[in-house]
Amino acid sequence: CSPGPLGGRTGAGLDPCLAQQIVVDVPAESTLEVSFLLGVDLEENVPALIARYSRPADAHAALREVREFWEDGLASVHIETPLPALDLLVNGWLPYQVLACRLWGRSALYQSGGAFGFRDQLQDAASLVYLWPEQTRAQILLHAAHQFVEGDVLHWWHPAPGGGIRTRFADDLLWLPLLAAFYVRTTGDHAILDESVPFVAARSLEAGEDEAYVFPEPAGESASLYEHCARAIDRSLTRGDHGLPLFGTGDWNDGMNRVGREGKGESVWMAFFLHSVLTDFLPLCEARGDHDRIRHLSEFRDRLAKDANDNAWDGDWYLRGFYDDGTPLGSHESSECRIDGLVQAWSVLSKVAPPERATQAMDSVERHLISEEDGLIRLLTPPFENTPHDPGYIKGYVPGVRENGGQYTHAALWVVRAMAELGRNDRVAALLELLNPIHHARTPEQVETYQVEPYVLAADVYGVAPHVGRGGWTWYTGAAGWMVRVTLESLLGFRIENGDTIVMRPCIPHDWPEFRIVYRPPGGTEFRLHITNPMSQADRVVEARVDGVPAPIRAGAAFLPMNGESGSRAIEIVLGPGAAG
Repeated sequence: CSPGPLGGRTGAGLDPCLAQQIVVDVPAESTLEVSFLLGVDLEENVPALIARYSRPADAHAALREVREFWEDGLASVHIETPLPALDLLVNGWLPYQVLACRLWGRSALYQSGGAFGFRDQLQDAASLVYLWPEQTRAQILLHAAHQFVEGDVLHWWHPAPGGGIRTRFADDLLWLPLLAAFYVRTTGDHAILDESVPFVAARSLEAGEDEAYVFPEPAGESASLYEHCARAIDRSLTRGDHGLPLFGTGDWNDGMNRVGREGKGESVWMAFFLHSVLTDFLPLCEARGDHDRIRHLSEFRDRLAKDANDNAWDGDWYLRGFYDDGTPLGSHESSECRIDGLVQAWSVLSKVAPPERATQAMDSVERHLISEEDGLIRLLTPPFENTPHDPGYIKGYVPGVRENGGQYTHAALWVVRAMAELGRNDRVAALLELLNPIHHARTPEQVETYQVEPYVLAADVYGVAPHVGRGGWTWYTGAAGWMVRVTLESLLGFRIENGDTIVMRPCIPHDWPEFRIVYRPPGGTEFRLHITNPMSQADRVVEARVDGVPAPIRAGAAFLPMNGESGSRAIEIVLGPGAAG
């Protein structure tokens, strides 16, 4: 730093920074403490903020408050496994990435937007249900308030001035009922379904118009969250010529925005995804005695499963979809995008794939998409480049970059989750290690290849030479929340049911001797779980005790009651051989 005044130089190519200089006189043998207040707020709020933090003691108190918030929140779930690098991420960095970046900042060095994505932040918030369930609840209600009367939703929106994109995306709206059902199933908070939430209104899309930037206004109509979810589902019950849901101008993969833009293309992934949504939402219908809806949705779901298996199986894996002209996408006969891992994973997660096909589909993922040598789980292969069909802007990405044949970490984690569903114990932890950014930067050579931060998850990793292994954008990725959930729920087998029961069904490697989980939910009780694998055969739970009292075991899983006085509860679980049921 030069001793003179700052030069005031700004412009392109200079280092981004905040530079502030003050001149103070410090008498001999004296101490002077200076606090700098940095932030963004409305101009009229600034004087009050300055007054609030004008004394150093106030600044110190604010810093203590911040530290206590993170220390208390992150301590809600603490894991100790034979994989210390995984522990480091799950016990701190990943939840911090989700809350600070994805939900609060909604911006990062590699993607600076500030908007809420309808599907995006719902998934993020779901991962916080074990740490900050109030965040999950609030996010669900916030998104419901950005649904149109017709049932579709804003693909993304800015809180101020309130504008957002109305689109023909097929999947956005369905994340609301899926994650509302997950929240209720986990917390037991059925009251959220009766919360009254307003709708918004804006002009409809014109014929041939894929999207429009709109400024929605209050629709003058409100309904329960349950009704919001029901409208989203009702709008999504579409069928094409093969009995599969319409692709719209993109399903989960935004880059495939022209597969079905004429209104005829079908998405096989949407068939599995919609089946999962209906499966999870139907218990909510049953709890409310909504019999007509139960009958209608059950019939649609069953037919969806039949049509997907009759019309979308390609021999060794499932197709990705059908173009508007009926041409298959993601077939072994395709020159590009012969196989897509997203749809194989969800064929298993939805339980639509019969056991033999589920095994074949995931074996195909192992052969074609998982590369131990490159440390990647690719989304699809080969990349789009010269195909005469136009799948959308995904084809504009360099082959091997982002969704176009690179690792898209969000989807890669669903592949890991599917492996757990199939009981492939020795693959789940190994693939999580493959995805762990710490293991992409252990040596100077790896750092030179990866080139991005090793302590947060990257949205993508490049998959084609000469850039194989290079990290894409970091921080702002929905993969962070899913890595929390896949680690806790799929690998360690930890779930909460109805707010009063811990369910444990691990899928750990057979050579793990033990692991531990400490869970501190709101209310004061601390649950200390010690899971042992004395026979090196972690197929199922064979013994479970809470404070020495035996706990129920069903279908290879332990069901551990959370009732009782506040304090500390000791839970011992023993794994062993045998079919999990």
